[in-house]
Amino acid sequence: MEKDLTEQKRIIINAFVNSGINITPQSLKSILDLKNPQKDLSNLIKELSFIPNFNSHLTKSILKKISNEELQKALKRTIEKSRDLQTEDDITLKKPRSSNLEIKTQELKVQMEEISTELPTKLEDIKVNSTENFITKERLKIQQFGSTKSNIKVSPIAKDYEFDYAILKDPTGKLYTNGEYSDFYQLTLDKFKKLHTLMRKRPEVLSAVSIKNILRLSRDVEISTIGLVKNIRQTKNGNYFLELEDLTGWINVLVRKDSEDQESIKTIKKIVFDQMLYVKGMYNSGEKFKNGIIFADYISRIDIPTDYQPNKSTFPISLALISDTHIGSKEFEEPLFKRFLNFLNGKVGNKKLREIAGRIKYIIINGDLVDGIGVYPNQQNDLIISDIYQQFKKASELLAEIPDYIKIFYISGNHEPVRNALPRPAVPKKYCGALIDLNVTCLGNPSLLKTHNVNTLTYHGESIHDMNLLIHDLDINKPIDAMKEFLICRHLAPIFGEKTQIAPAEKDFLVIDKIPDIFHTGHIHINGSGKYNNVTLINSGCFQAQTDFMKSFGIDPTPGIVPIIELDTLKAFELDLKTNN
Repeated sequence: MEKDLTEQKRIIINAFVNSGINITPQSLKSILDLKNPQKDLSNLIKELSFIPNFNSHLTKSILKKISNEELQKALKRTIEKSRDLQTEDDITLKKPRSSNLEIKTQELKVQMEEISTELPTKLEDIKVNSTENFITKERLKIQQFGSTKSNIKVSPIAKDYEFDYAILKDPTGKLYTNGEYSDFYQLTLDKFKKLHTLMRKRPEVLSAVSIKNILRLSRDVEISTIGLVKNIRQTKNGNYFLELEDLTGWINVLVRKDSEDQESIKTIKKIVFDQMLYVKGMYNSGEKFKNGIIFADYISRIDIPTDYQPNKSTFPISLALISDTHIGSKEFEEPLFKRFLNFLNGKVGNKKLREIAGRIKYIIINGDLVDGIGVYPNQQNDLIISDIYQQFKKASELLAEIPDYIKIFYISGNHEPVRNALPRPAVPKKYCGALIDLNVTCLGNPSLLKTHNVNTLTYHGESIHDMNLLIHDLDINKPIDAMKEFLICRHLAPIFGEKTQIAPAEKDFLVIDKIPDIFHTGHIHINGSGKYNNVTLINSGCFQAQTDFMKSFGIDPTPGIVPIIELDTLKAFELDLKTNN
């Protein structure tokens, strides 16, 4: 019997695939429950071709639209075994059936509303700057899509798909250290080895030799090497002098300001301590082989390939990215956050926007869910909830309103009750037990997630401040530029010993050894989006208005803007939850 069922599944799936149709597991089960599924198969595929706007993804919602009465009657019995198609409005409102006149009036209102408020909802409708590869700041505004009083009902397509995710990297439970010198050495050693391995993958570095072997040379010769930047400064003549070190020793390097390779000059202006570099040039052994120096004519960093091809999902589902809600703060924008919850529940906007909401299968909260206690001077003056447990209680009450077909991941930030040094473990269960009861997955910072084949690197973003301070071209209001530097360095906190605290551990969890498809940060409360070598870059902004502490850093936050990414296309747009009222 089981063998016959497997063969039936194979025949049905092949028939749909050959017709160019993807089918969800729930839809397949409904079809298999028919009395004679193979007999009805050709009629079913034929009927699908008559459904308007059918996008080749067969869900239970689509099955309900089939016009063949006999087939629909048979399908209805199988579909009604599950309550998956029941919408939020069906469950909570339970209003008496309207008269035909009322129904026609409502349909006309909906049509008029959609005609008058139609706006682009996908990236192909939004212009992209092809030079900078940045998504323009054209946003979809909630108020432009109608009100919450609308009677539009859209069954969420994400409900038809099972969760498919994996935690590829999470430092929680792996951060053992005694704080001794040997721990710091082991961390640096692991960092060097991982970055060295990544650099070796570049085709031009195959001839690179160790610094020790270079220092043995007794004559001038063209060489190349790989090492970490030990020191860097600009000379009074405007040239760049740096010290490079590897596991065998260190060597001086000079890059002339009038170098023929001006790309190297642009690169060296963005170099910071502890980055890995590839250097090629003429080695001068100096007197008695003690003062050797490389006159570099080419330098480069690890970077990621320009032809990187990101992974995509085979299903039409989406990922929403948020961070820095700061629940417990007086400046927490609760009305905006509740509008976001209404959006997720399909209670905001016209049919098109509600369909976008219905695609969301995953949400990543990238740190600072709560405001915490004693995080910065005089914080108590900014709190409306001054107890950490009550802050988490409030957070769990809000997140409980998110539909249960949406999976939530929660990464720890610098306001959470965990250690401040990176990498940071997940928030302990004693604080967030109520979130875990909601099936929220709590993770450390940074973490790498795989959701329906798409890899998202999630890092709260503490070291963005260091990068902005040390690289003069960077701007705190443009987080994407700093995020690009992390990818080029292949490290989330390349500078050791600055404001970003880095704890010693056996492994360096901050190395970007696997190229992500999506790179997500938060922390600075400034929304940003863009692309770099086909990697989607997102800083998800915040849900907190400006505090005096932010003002002291010159941060003008952008609350209530939620980036949403389609996992099947990796197209992204920003949902603006603010109104002008």
